Amino acid sequence: MTHRARPRVHLLTGGPTWEERRAQPQQIKFTKRQKLARKPLNKAMNQLSEAVARQDWRAARIARSAAWDEVNKLADELTREERKKLWEYKQRILAGEARERLQGK
Repeated sequence: MTHRARPRVHLLTGGPTWEERRAQPQQIKFTKRQKLARKPLNKAMNQLSEAVARQDWRAARIARSAAWDEVNKLADELTREERKKLWEYKQRILAGEARERLQGK
């Protein structure tokens, strides 16, 4: 009997299942240089969230633009979460502006 005829051995280590591993949030650890480079981005994101919370849509648009400028300065792998958040903020800003236009008429 050759080695090809034997059944393959599957070792089960008792670790997390595939679904459990995929469900865990992936924490990105930044180096000191990366943290320093991300500081202006974090500041712009904080200004954006405050403007959206106040429903100051003009300030929110300006802050979102500033945040995009900072995102574009950094590498893509450093700003994945921020890009998602900026898209969500865009949707919230557009919905808020539309709501105010309807209430104003």
